[in-house]
Amino acid sequence: MPSHQDGPPLPDVVPERDCGVVRCYAEHLESLGLPAAGQRELIGAARHVAVWLAANGLGLGKFDIRLVDHFMRHECRCPGRNLTVRKPGRRRRRFAVRFLRYLLETGRAGVPAEIEAGGHLVVKFSEFLEEQGYACSVIRQSGALCRHFVVWLYLSDIPLAAADERVQRRFLAHDCTCVHPGFLERPIGFAGSNYSGSMLRRFAAFLAERDVIPLPKVPQLRTERWEHLDAFLHWLRQHRGLRDTTIERYEGHVRTLLPALGDDPGAYDAARVRNTILDRLDTASRGEVGREASALRMYLRFLGSNDLCRPELVHAVPRVPGRRGESLPRHVGQGDIERMIATCDVATPMGMRDRAALLLLARLALRAGDVSGLHLDDIDWDRAVIRVSGKSRRAAELPLPQDVGDALRDYILKARPRSDVRKVFLRSRAPHLPLKRNSISVSIVGRAISQAGIRGVGPTSSHLFRHSAATNLLRDGAPLEAVGALLRHRSPDTTAIYARVDVRMLRELVQPWPFEGETP
Repeated sequence: MPSHQDGPPLPDVVPERDCGVVRCYAEHLESLGLPAAGQRELIGAARHVAVWLAANGLGLGKFDIRLVDHFMRHECRCPGRNLTVRKPGRRRRRFAVRFLRYLLETGRAGVPAEIEAGGHLVVKFSEFLEEQGYACSVIRQSGALCRHFVVWLYLSDIPLAAADERVQRRFLAHDCTCVHPGFLERPIGFAGSNYSGSMLRRFAAFLAERDVIPLPKVPQLRTERWEHLDAFLHWLRQHRGLRDTTIERYEGHVRTLLPALGDDPGAYDAARVRNTILDRLDTASRGEVGREASALRMYLRFLGSNDLCRPELVHAVPRVPGRRGESLPRHVGQGDIERMIATCDVATPMGMRDRAALLLLARLALRAGDVSGLHLDDIDWDRAVIRVSGKSRRAAELPLPQDVGDALRDYILKARPRSDVRKVFLRSRAPHLPLKRNSISVSIVGRAISQAGIRGVGPTSSHLFRHSAATNLLRDGAPLEAVGALLRHRSPDTTAIYARVDVRMLRELVQPWPFEGETP
């Protein structure tokens, strides 16, 4: 950091060349028609900068944004009785930056090479986002964020090549005073926002692909500690036919329990298995522990089938009391279903996409995972059927109704973004990634419920369509077997819960409650 506290004696006057620049600056301010008092403050700040630079052996041509920061922090012993402020404040910072802007505009100072190189990369990144189909507003915001990052790196004396994840976190958390004339205006409200973090990671990935910065380190899961976990996951995939998303959930649950169980299945006993689940009730919800218990049973079943533990330990896993059957499935009438579908604006790409997704949920009673996982190759247009795999990898073919097929065709041909991704439903805005299950269940369904003005349906979920389809079929006289076939249930007991939703029929069956003194 430049400092003249312990350096050579300070000059009593500003070098003549720099004085000439300050005089030109004064003429420039006068030409702008600024008030006389304002001109005096700005000229005083410029003269102060010139004196400080001369005291450190620098000319005005070396003045840049980093030196503005050093100028603001210096312990002032600058000569000159006309310097009204010995220690610059925030107001003087703005004056110094304005003087720097004048030097840059007149060619008397130059943009640092680091900022100039970073600016070229920001331009290329913006062009890349434009090619990917990002909205103009997103490109503008990302450009400002990336320029801010470049300026902060320069002010922090960090080369762009060293901008790893740790540096990026420092940037998102820094107390911002960053600015650069003609390159970055003072940003407001960026630190810690999720949008800034995600866009900065995208910029970092762009730079990493071009070998500007090192690739981020991918955290490695410590699977070597749990000797049998990888074999268990392979068994779930090959012998149980579970989907990858289900396997990931099982892996997370088992990893949570293994520290208490230990890695030696031969040492497992009924007490250890039981206490592992019961102890979890003190730190997790009943629903979460119930799912962990199911995963543990599957893990013990795998160990038992390979003679790694006693097979009967499966029965030692306690059953966590659930609330299954305590309430009726949430549902709405067919009229409400049609109102929700009608809320989609088919004049927009997003509306065409949402309508196709809602029709799949409503007509075929699909789950959100079925819709998000649908591939282009799963639609057989010639036979008018689609293939879905449900919760397992066993595919089932379902007939494709006319209105559903028309909606899918219109979305794919007219509104779906061009992409190499084979999933049917993609984000309408760049990056055009496949929609996740939560996007179907919460965003699309939630928007339709809100716009249709439907109240009292509880938490937003795509299962509202599935429950409503089953309920409305039963009320129209369809047998439980037909409803189970539509829902692709394995067990009739699962479908039987919908028999309780026809309250009108139940009222005809119920017997009056005998009061005291009456004969039943």
